[in-house]
Amino acid sequence: MRILQVNSARDLGGAETHVLELTDALRSRGHHVTVAGRRGGAVQPQIQLPFLNSADFYSAFRLRQFLKANAFDVVHAHVARDYSVVAAAVWGLDIRLVLTRHLLHTIRTHLLYKRVDGWIAPTPQVLKTLAPLAPRQTAVIPTWVNVEKFPYRPHSLHRPIHLGLLGQIAPHKGHEDALAAVRILGNDYRLFIAGKGEDSYMRLLKERARDLPVEFPGFVNAPDFFDMVDILLLPSWEEPFGIVLLEAMSSGIPVIATAAGGPLHIIRPDVDGLLIPPKTPEALAAAIEELTHEDSRSRIIDAARKRVELEFNIRKVVPKIEEFYRGVLL
Repeated sequence: MRILQVNSARDLGGAETHVLELTDALRSRGHHVTVAGRRGGAVQPQIQLPFLNSADFYSAFRLRQFLKANAFDVVHAHVARDYSVVAAAVWGLDIRLVLTRHLLHTIRTHLLYKRVDGWIAPTPQVLKTLAPLAPRQTAVIPTWVNVEKFPYRPHSLHRPIHLGLLGQIAPHKGHEDALAAVRILGNDYRLFIAGKGEDSYMRLLKERARDLPVEFPGFVNAPDFFDMVDILLLPSWEEPFGIVLLEAMSSGIPVIATAAGGPLHIIRPDVDGLLIPPKTPEALAAAIEELTHEDSRSRIIDAARKRVELEFNIRKVVPKIEEFYRGVLL
């Protein structure tokens, strides 16, 4: 198949890593894959367009010219801002359009979405948000982890015990709940908050952590971060998926997440990790203490790695996307 992947994001995040790995995997399986995106964007696009916003019909026109000049079977877009641009570009052309939805809030209807041939959602919960569109074809296909990039390397507990949050730093990610849990647990624990956030929120968070054993190392490569921490926390109030959970589970780091959104479909409670209610620092503190017990810790680490290999390994998931493409081409 000749496939165009589209992602206009400026910065590298989970969805962008998803596109880069999907592109490499599809090419290794014999497909001709081209990437379109913003000039200097995160996905290293061969086709560079402005992608200013969802109404950037200059980019839609330019993309349409490219598609008419080159034979493609499938166009696959991954960022909500790009949906209408790409749909306008393929309108009237004999090309199948696939969109992946990564957000939990209900999608707004749009005339151009009538052109979409298939939608992919990473979880059943995200799939439900597409109901207003009455889509032609849908599939739940999870995001994956490349287990070769995240080898299984469990390690002994540090003293004090190292807790970690990795990724976007924002209020809805539950960082303040993690601070409250550390306050409950005391000085036998140290919390590492890695990632980027708005300057104003970072200042607020650091002020609230001033008297606690908390460090802010900034951007840290994920495998290096997993060597640094003993337990990964994802106390988000809502989470569309949570790929960092898969990366930690693959690496032999036990995880605690909130029972909200994506983690519900990744973690089997008390089997692959621990789930707690959102906005409950007391429950988070209790879950952390449970994962310091060697029997619970070892059992969960082992089960989590096996689950990743069976359900979320890139080698298992990409063929499902390939199969979905073939389905919309029928």
